[in-house]
Amino acid sequence: MTPLRGGLLKLLTSLLLAAGGLSAQELKLQVLGTTDLHGHVLPQDTYSLQPENKGWAKLATLIRQARAQNPNTLLIDSGDTIEGEPINYVRTRLRPDFPEPSIAVMNELGFSAMAVGNHDFNWGLDVLRTAEKQARFPFLSANTLLAKGGKPAFLPWTKLKVGDVTVVIVGFTTPGIPKWEEPGNYPGLVFQDIVECAKALVPRLRDKEKADVVIVTMHSGLGTLPGRPGDENAALRLAEEVPGIDLILTGHTHLPISTQHKGVAILQAGAHGRALSVAELALQKIQGHWRVVASQGHLAQPTSETPQDPQVLELTASLRTATETYLNTAATNLGTDLDGRWCRLEDTPLAQLLHTVQRLATGAQLSAVNWTSARIFIPKGPTSVRQFYSLQPYENQLARIRITGKQLRAYLEFAARAYNFSHEPELFNKAVAFYDVDQIDGCAYALDLSQARGSRVKNLVFQGQPVRDEQTFTLALSTYRVRGGGGYMEAIGFTGQPDFVTPQLTRNLLLDYVLNRPNLAPAAVNAWRTIPALDRERVLQQGR
Repeated sequence: MTPLRGGLLKLLTSLLLAAGGLSAQELKLQVLGTTDLHGHVLPQDTYSLQPENKGWAKLATLIRQARAQNPNTLLIDSGDTIEGEPINYVRTRLRPDFPEPSIAVMNELGFSAMAVGNHDFNWGLDVLRTAEKQARFPFLSANTLLAKGGKPAFLPWTKLKVGDVTVVIVGFTTPGIPKWEEPGNYPGLVFQDIVECAKALVPRLRDKEKADVVIVTMHSGLGTLPGRPGDENAALRLAEEVPGIDLILTGHTHLPISTQHKGVAILQAGAHGRALSVAELALQKIQGHWRVVASQGHLAQPTSETPQDPQVLELTASLRTATETYLNTAATNLGTDLDGRWCRLEDTPLAQLLHTVQRLATGAQLSAVNWTSARIFIPKGPTSVRQFYSLQPYENQLARIRITGKQLRAYLEFAARAYNFSHEPELFNKAVAFYDVDQIDGCAYALDLSQARGSRVKNLVFQGQPVRDEQTFTLALSTYRVRGGGGYMEAIGFTGQPDFVTPQLTRNLLLDYVLNRPNLAPAAVNAWRTIPALDRERVLQQGR
C-alpha cells in the first residue's frame, strides 16, 4: 500500500468513526480474585510445619506485583475467609481483642469486595458482623435474605469507578448453608437460589445502575448443566441462564478453575492461597458506552522463590505468636503411633480414639467417624495440642440420632462407595472426598469389595447377634453429617432431628479427653475389615 492510499484509508476510518459517534477509547481492566483462604497466613502446613507455597504472605506478593503492572485493577474475594486455621480459633475464642487477621490483611491490600462464604458463619452471626465492621470493603450476598420481610441481609452489590468505567460487583452465597451450618449460626436468614436471584438483579444493574461491567463474586463452585434450583454450586448455570455478566469469580469447592462458558470467564483460585485468579477484561467505548469486547483469565501460583510480604507478617505477628503458644501446649504421652494412612483398610488406634470421645460425649451405642487425611501421623511419645487439633480442624459439634438396623446397613453401603472393585487398578473412587467416607464402631462388619456397590456389607453384627432391619440404635456422628454433609442422611432416608447435640465443639471434646490423660494408648478393636484384605502397599500408594 502506498503512503497516499494508507493516509486516505486512515482519514476515511476517522470520518466514519466520527459520523457514527464512535470513540477509539480503550481500557484494560484487571481483576484479581482470591477465595477460601480459611485464615492461612504463612507458607507452611500448620500441623507438620512443612513448607508449602500458599497463604496470605506469598499471595500478597503476587497481588502487589500484578497490580504494579496495571493501575486499573480490582481485588475481590469469594469467601470462607474468617474461619479454618487455628489462628482463627485463637482470635475468636481466646483473643478477640486482636483484629480478624485476614480482614486486616485484606484492608492493607485494598480489597474492593468479598462474597460471604458458608464457613464465615461458623462462629455465629455476631462474629461475622464484627468482622464486617472491621472491613474497609463490603461483604456481599444478594441471595442471603432476612426471613422476615425478605430484604437482603448483606449488601447485594457495590458500585465503583475505574477511570470513567462503572463497575458493579455483585455477590452470592451458596444456598447450601443449612447443610453446612448450625441453625443458630444464621438466625433469621434464608438463602435464595443464586440463578433466580441473579435473573432479577443483573438486568437492573445494567439498566438502572448503568453498569458498564458486571462482575460476580460467588461462594459457590462450578456445578454442572443443566443444574436445578437450589444447587450448591451454580457458576455454569449462572453463565448459561443469566446474560449481562462479564466475569464470574467462584469459590467453595477448593478447586483450581480457569474456563469460559458462553464467552464469560469463570475463575476459581483453588484454596488456602495456593493461587491467584487473574482476569483481563478489554473494554472499548463505543457510542459513549463502555463495553467488554474480550476477556481472558488464568491462575497465578506462588513458588518457592516468591518472597513473603513483610506487611502481612507484621500485621499478623502478635496473633501468630499467641496461636503458636496455644498449639505448643503439652498434651499427653502417647503409647502408640496414630497413623492416618490405614483407616482406609481397617480399624486403627486413631479411629478408636475418636470413637471413644464420641461415645463418651453422647452416650451413643455406635459411632461414625470419617477417614482422616493420609498425611496425619502422630508418633508415640510426648505430644502437643497442635497434633490433636489436626484431627478435628472444623468447627463441628457431635450429634446423637436414632436409626434402624436397615438404616445402619444403608449407611455402611453408602460409605463403601468410596472403593472401586478390589481387582481394579484404582482402588479408591476419586469422586468421593476422604472426609466423606465413614466407618462405624460399636458393631462388626465386613466390606466385600468384589461385590457391586449397594451389596457390599457382610456379616453385620451387634453384640454377637446379626443386625435385624427393625432394630434401633443410637449413633454418634458429626453435625455436618446430620445436616446432610456427604449425603448420608439422604442415603439412609433419615429425616428426623438429633435427640442430643453437644454444646462443645468436637475438637474441644477431643482435647479435653487427651489433656486429662497424662498417658494415652488407644488400641484398635478390629471390628471391621475388607474382603479381600487390602494390600497395605497399594493403600499407601493410592490413599489420599
